[in-house]
Order: sequence, then structure tokens, then C-alpha cells
Amino acid sequence: MKYRFTLRLWAILLMAAGYGWAGGHFIPGDAPVWAYAFQFCMLLVLFLLATGFLKAAAGIVTAAPRVRRNMVGLTIFSVLTLLINIANIVRGAGQGMHYGSKNSFADIVPIALIIVGDIMWLSMSRAPS
Repeated sequence: MKYRFTLRLWAILLMAAGYGWAGGHFIPGDAPVWAYAFQFCMLLVLFLLATGFLKAAAGIVTAAPRVRRNMVGLTIFSVLTLLINIANIVRGAGQGMHYGSKNSFADIVPIALIIVGDIMWLSMSRAPS
């Protein structure tokens, strides 16, 4: 149980670090407001779901449907962000784009953090709580 919780916690932290890093790195100063809004929304959804999960783990929330909802939400978030970031790498293969990954080392690091976090979460979502 502690091992699974620790891996889930690492997964959440890696996803948050990756999105924070990507938001500061991928978005140029002259970016439109929607680019910042997208990064903010991704982090907000992650923080809301992670807070619910951590409250359940700490025993603050014990209602089974609420616990399950946050875990399912984080699993859906992980699948979507995994697909988004794989697409970002594929898109980055076609150089010359102003936004997103250009597949340089500096671009791949935050994407790798997110992908590793996604894979860790998804691997633990198959395991019992």
C-alpha cells in the first residue's frame, strides 16, 4: 500500500513539474492569452484532482464515490496528457513551429517528466488501492 501510494504521489509530482516547466519554457513572451490559459487549465485540473486524491489518502474524505472519482479523473488526465505529449513530440519533428516542442533537449525534458508521470500513474491505476 505505501509503495503504491508513493508511486502515485511521484506520478502527480512529475506531471505537475512537467507542466510547470513546459509552461515556462514553451510559451514565448508574445504568446496569445489562450496559450497561457491552456497551461493554467492543465495545472488547475491536475491540482484539483490531486488534492481530492490526497485528501482521500489522508483519511479526510472517506466517501468511496469521491475517492474513486478523483482516481478515475487522474487516470483520464494521464491518458489525455500522454496522448497530447506524444503528439507534441511528433509535431516537434516538423521543425519551424513557434509553439510547442522543437524536440531539443530543453523541450524534451518537461515532456519526459509528464510522460513518465503519466506512465507511473497508469501503471498504478491497474493495481489495487
